[in-house]
Amino acid sequence: MHLKSLEKAFNTMFHNPQLFEEFLCSDLSNEVEEFYIGKEKPRKVIRVSEKFKTFLRFIDKVILQHLKINKDVVHSYIKEKSAMSAVQSHVNGKYFLVSDIVSFFSNVSSEDVKKILVANVSNIPIEDIEDYIPRIVTLVCWNNCLPVGFVTSPKLSNAALFQFDSAMADYCKKQNLTYTRYSDDLIVSSQAREPLIELQTQLQSLISQNTNGQLEVNLDKTKIYTIGQPFTILGLVITQYQTLTISRKHKNHLEVALHYFVTDKLRFKDYLEEHFAGKEQSLFGLLHYAKSVEPRYINKLQRKYGAYAITDLLENKWND
Repeated sequence: MHLKSLEKAFNTMFHNPQLFEEFLCSDLSNEVEEFYIGKEKPRKVIRVSEKFKTFLRFIDKVILQHLKINKDVVHSYIKEKSAMSAVQSHVNGKYFLVSDIVSFFSNVSSEDVKKILVANVSNIPIEDIEDYIPRIVTLVCWNNCLPVGFVTSPKLSNAALFQFDSAMADYCKKQNLTYTRYSDDLIVSSQAREPLIELQTQLQSLISQNTNGQLEVNLDKTKIYTIGQPFTILGLVITQYQTLTISRKHKNHLEVALHYFVTDKLRFKDYLEEHFAGKEQSLFGLLHYAKSVEPRYINKLQRKYGAYAITDLLENKWND
């Protein structure tokens, strides 16, 4: 593996020595803006400058793609994997344990990020990477944690759970269980209920022993289900016939939207505003997701609402 200095790697990508100086010295308070959206439940959003986005993309592409993750179980933020592939791994299960991690990103600290980078020095093809770790930590963290919305946060979040994922994979293999993770969502399936009951009692211990000690299982969302029960995993349903379908909630939204699309364009626009943020592209995305998960469901919609209407939306013709 040919090693470059960080400066050479940066200038190879951008051909701008002055920009590298800004990468090293920029005052981030001038590049990041915090604001709130939503009236009933305001949510803090972070917006970064175009220059800062450039810095983050460089870090993501040149440095973070080399971080160690357990690719056998991780399905989030990886090319050719998805929420659907995470759930697909469990279609042959009879019992399912689903859980998630409380406030995952905000509980991965700057110190954790530093430890991740130090542990991966030998994997990153930058000869002087150790000299720049403090600056990289400063760039990828905000308020001393991983910020939701930074392009660098997904890969760092996967790396933060590398040891946990490996410990979970080992535990599940010994117990003949199947484990996958999508971001902070944990999914385990089995042919018997008892091993999942035992795992439920061990889960917090496994997380505490194999992460920074600050991450906690969301007890309210940690549940065991049986095949045939009405439950969703990452917006998907595993049917009693061991196939995948989208949730009933998503189907209802699709079918109401399609009904209005065919019968009343004004009400269709109102429904988009209420349930799809006013964007036909969001409906387009959900239709394609449904098609990828369950093509027969799209055939059913075509019979009910007309092939032309479905094709019109699937082909995104409003952007012509």
